[in-house]
Amino acid sequence: MTRGSLIHYGKRISCCGTGSENRPVTLSYNTVESKTMLKGDSVEKFIDKALHGELDSDRHIVSIFSIALASRGTTFVELGVREGHTSEPLYEAAKLNGGHLWSVDLNDPTEYKPNNGHYTFCKSDSIKFLEQWPRDKKIDIVYVDDWHSYSHVKRQLELLDRLVGPSSIILLHDLMYGGTDPFYHCDLSHGGPQWDAGGPYRAVAELNPQFWEFSTLPWNNGLTILRKKYSNRYHKL
Repeated sequence: MTRGSLIHYGKRISCCGTGSENRPVTLSYNTVESKTMLKGDSVEKFIDKALHGELDSDRHIVSIFSIALASRGTTFVELGVREGHTSEPLYEAAKLNGGHLWSVDLNDPTEYKPNNGHYTFCKSDSIKFLEQWPRDKKIDIVYVDDWHSYSHVKRQLELLDRLVGPSSIILLHDLMYGGTDPFYHCDLSHGGPQWDAGGPYRAVAELNPQFWEFSTLPWNNGLTILRKKYSNRYHKL
């Protein structure tokens, strides 16, 4: 598969830059690779980060991996990469599920960047990336942690509204602030331009609760789990 393209119902669809040719690999839960990984260094590393890590996402690494793996989804998107610390659990889950992770950022990852058929790095603005994503190709897991301004996150959620399905999960980092007494960011003056007008919390809180539900793990600046509701009464699948 050409890096920067999607294989969608047999068609190649461009979504970001080009690169070397890779052949998609399908794995099952019964493969030797899957069993080795579940017992191996990666899971132990995630647990160690949860217990001892000092980065603002470390205590969420196990949750990110577990949610992505348990979804049994095959299409994962990460918006905001930085060093690549959250790319690793998403990538390992995608690999075990026989799926693919698209990681999107304006800058190249500085530490972690896999190089095989389960991963594509797209050097792009996340809004442009979502605008180009095929509307009939649903995303199973989305991790959002790039620019945190209210208008930016609101636009991301408007686009994702059309790209997620009944079993999809959107994970958002940094809706909370504080250590021992965490609280949601909301019109805080100390956070700089990313937090003006309420930041990402306001964008999530303004979603219609008839159609959306969310909850937040309150440590390490919060990991919010957002899901679009579907029902026979209000929605067509």
